[in-house]
Amino acid sequence: MVKSSDGAAMTMRRNRFTTSKLADMYTDKASGNSTNRAESNDEEMDIWKLLRDVQFVGSSSMSWKERKALENRNVVNLGGKTPKKHRVPLSVGKVAFKNRQQREHDKLQEEQILGLFKRNKSSRAVNRKPEERVLKTSEGHFKKGVLNVKHLLEPAPTKGSELNRQKVSKGKRKGSGKKKGHKKRR
Repeated sequence: MVKSSDGAAMTMRRNRFTTSKLADMYTDKASGNSTNRAESNDEEMDIWKLLRDVQFVGSSSMSWKERKALENRNVVNLGGKTPKKHRVPLSVGKVAFKNRQQREHDKLQEEQILGLFKRNKSSRAVNRKPEERVLKTSEGHFKKGVLNVKHLLEPAPTKGSELNRQKVSKGKRKGSGKKKGHKKRR
């Protein structure tokens, strides 16, 4: 009975795994597959070299900006730092900045006239610190050994609903329950 190449490879792997030498377990014996991989890697490297050479040959027909960008890419590929971007002179930048602000101001005024109001990014709810999120024992209603803080967990009411509630709940409420010795009133 003749073993196939796959069966032989499996036997070799099993023998390496069951050996007492740790180094034998992890060493991979040279096989036909490794030579094929090496050849394919060489071909791949050759293709990349050809592409790189074509880029350099074609760089003579490139514009100044394209050549500079290619050089910068090569520097980065070799582990260098990326070059800083071009800075705009102050005399040019000031004019552009003022024009942009003027456009934003005009747009804002136009929206106000039309009745469109957008919420500013800066007016978003400020993130609270973890200390502020914790319920404090000094706040809340303490009754019969229980601290009632339910009202602190609810979102803040709007101004209109708060005013209505104050008008209704003015003064102490009368209790309406069964009194001692009396029947419940209807």
